[in-house]
Amino acid sequence: MLVADGLAEGPVHAERPGLRDRLAARWRARHLDRALAGGVPPEANTALALRAQELTELERRQTIAGAIRRVMREAREGAPIHPGRIRPDRRRVAAASEELSALADTLAEPGPVAATGVAQAWILLTDGTGPLYNPDSRTSLRAGAARAVRELRPWPV
Repeated sequence: MLVADGLAEGPVHAERPGLRDRLAARWRARHLDRALAGGVPPEANTALALRAQELTELERRQTIAGAIRRVMREAREGAPIHPGRIRPDRRRVAAASEELSALADTLAEPGPVAATGVAQAWILLTDGTGPLYNPDSRTSLRAGAARAVRELRPWPV
C-alpha cells in the first residue's frame, strides 16, 4: 500500500498492511467510504488505501453498476414491495435516469477510476436516508449521480 507520512505535502511510501489495518478497513468500511467520498486521499492511511483498493476493483464496480441498473429497472417497472426493504423513490429515479445510467456505465468500464467516485456511488446506493430512497432528502439524486460520474475520472480523458 502507498501511504503518506502524515505531513500535508509529505512523501508517500510503501507499507505492508497489518492485521489492525485490514480489520479497520472491514469494520469501519462505512466511515472510510464517507471519508473517500468526501475527497480524503486513499494514501492518507493504510485502512483508507485498503478500502479504496477494494472499492475500485472491477468486479466490485460491476456489482455496484448492476445494482444501480436493477434499481432503475425496478423503479421503471414498479417492482413489488418486499417487507423490510426500503424502496427507491420512483420519481427521483426517473428524473435521474440519464445520470444513473451514465454512472452505471462508467463504473462497469475497465480501466482506472478514482476511489472518490466509487465511494460516492456506493453511498448513493446504500444510504437509506439519501436521495435515492428519501423523497424529502435535500440532496438531488441527479446531482449526486452526476458528481460521482465526474469524480470517477477526475483527470482528462
